[in-house]
Amino acid sequence: MSLRIGVFGRGRLAGAIAAAGGSSIAWQVAREDAPSERVDVAIEASSGAAVERRLAWALQTRTPLVIGSTGWEIADLAERVGTRIGVVVAPNFSLSVALMRRLTTVLGRFAALDPARDPYIVEHHHARKKDAPSGTAKLFARTLLEACPRKTGWTIGGPVAPDQLSVAVIRAGTTYSTHTIGLDCPAEVLELHHASRSAAAYADGALEAARWIRTRSGVHSFDAVASDVLDPLFAGFTDAD
Repeated sequence: MSLRIGVFGRGRLAGAIAAAGGSSIAWQVAREDAPSERVDVAIEASSGAAVERRLAWALQTRTPLVIGSTGWEIADLAERVGTRIGVVVAPNFSLSVALMRRLTTVLGRFAALDPARDPYIVEHHHARKKDAPSGTAKLFARTLLEACPRKTGWTIGGPVAPDQLSVAVIRAGTTYSTHTIGLDCPAEVLELHHASRSAAAYADGALEAARWIRTRSGVHSFDAVASDVLDPLFAGFTDAD
């Protein structure tokens, strides 16, 4: 029996998910609209402002939920969800970005070996994106801070203290999404770069997250969804993730 999926949102990401999902999409509703029928899993891809309402609906209807919107925060999310349903929280559904996050850990650990190696993040999105920095940039920032303990926080623009990670944010034009993780060293620069051409880069990952969470409970990251693909790539390496 095929999975029946509901999609919250009618923007670029939600549209790409609906298009990729084909006949498995039972409904796609705008931010203000209510679902028309029960589904096996729902994907929130409308707005960070709607996440609280979508979570309440998912808990009430016992519907597993995939949250792809950014610009929201629910401090007690894990406690509220418990084992009642499964929830995937994914600021980015790209398998390539999940791989880049693991490589960011390696980059951060390399930076930690020498204080002259200074990590940084640059992210660029279209002018209409509301949150800054992006959820993906925040994910990369947290990853760098965990891997390079001498960096205790991040600063967006302006002067940067030695213990702060510099994060540059660009909101201009129609660029869908680019993220660069860099390491500035005295004699060289190393960068990891990811650019999305459109929302289609995330649609397959969102649908895979919906299939994955259907039989699970609790709150999970997209890394857990991607592990089946990524873990074998790091086989033979020690403590790569």
